Amino acid sequence: MGLFDGTVQKLSEQTLDAAWYKQQVISNNIANSSTPGYKAKSVEFGIILQEKCRCVYHTPDEEDDTEPKITVVTTQETNTNQLLNENNVDMEKEALDLADVQYQYATMLDHMNNNYSMIRSALVK
Repeated sequence: MGLFDGTVQKLSEQTLDAAWYKQQVISNNIANSSTPGYKAKSVEFGIILQEKCRCVYHTPDEEDDTEPKITVVTTQETNTNQLLNENNVDMEKEALDLADVQYQYATMLDHMNNNYSMIRSALVK
């Protein structure tokens, strides 16, 4: 097992990918905020991440051969209409979601950078 093959490393990489994808979906919603008939999409991955993180830590006698994987769920809201043109993009909600996912992305990036710093300082000493 290499330095960067651990479960936490793989989950961190997948979380960054999921957060990046969520930023794309939110940006697409914002770009289509005035498109007639456009229905906003949302991305969920946090709940699934919490379930996977519970499985990361196990007792030494447990064997876990499964690869960690974060599943991203994209949904489309079709029941609501914000505007008369049947567009349902709520700009305030999208702005808040974008700020939230940018914070999640930055936090995960800081976490990964801290791991790299610990490895770097261990190798130097």
